[in-house]
Amino acid sequence: MSSKETIFNLSQSQEDYLKIILDLINEKKVARIKDIAQRKNVSMPSVTEAMHKLADDGFITYTAREFIELTKTGQAASQQLATRHKFLSNFLKDILDLPAEIADAEACLLEHQLHPTTLERLIVLYQFLTNCPRLNTKIVQQLKHCLSAPPATELPPECQECFLKTSYPHTLAGQSIVHNLLAELTEGQEGVIIMLGPDTDIRRTLIAKGLLPGTSLKLLRKGNRKRPYLVICAGITYKITQDEANFIEVAIKEMP
Repeated sequence: MSSKETIFNLSQSQEDYLKIILDLINEKKVARIKDIAQRKNVSMPSVTEAMHKLADDGFITYTAREFIELTKTGQAASQQLATRHKFLSNFLKDILDLPAEIADAEACLLEHQLHPTTLERLIVLYQFLTNCPRLNTKIVQQLKHCLSAPPATELPPECQECFLKTSYPHTLAGQSIVHNLLAELTEGQEGVIIMLGPDTDIRRTLIAKGLLPGTSLKLLRKGNRKRPYLVICAGITYKITQDEANFIEVAIKEMP
């Protein structure tokens, strides 16, 4: 199944139309061409053409100059779309602490692209984080503290160990792979990014460069306050400031 398909085999545009129709019926009791056109910001002839297609596919009943009604299939499809959007919006607000307007806009983008298995696993993750009796019930609140964390020196205690270990290099319990800061690697050493530190501005700069957890890199040149570190990832050389190098935790591959 394609990531853009639903069990109803609707296009993204058709999904948008069905959601708008359901919203209008819930708000105004009726859905009309001109109201749909205003909501979707398209011309009335475009809406009319789309309605004929939805009617032909059995999702609505529609004749010219009449109100649009959802069939049983259309009701089921539009309800599924509405609940999927609501869940994704809630996930982004409740777990990632995004503002409501951003969460709603992002949910509109995500809902058309997620494979059903991805959606199902996001639901399981949401349930795990919010309801699992074996999990620390404060974990989501702790995550929100970390998301809005001030500079590292002012981090609340529950955030410090998430981002900054007490010492480098170190190994995790039960693992033999050594973790170290990028700034502490030797020239020619390779590794995989494990974690980006707590400074929001630095983290966003590194993300914009494409230096994300799971990215393999090699340190070409050590830097200092006056000259940047040089690292290579996927054939591209990046300049990294010393502050940035001290906020990247790397799982080290041993030197040959």
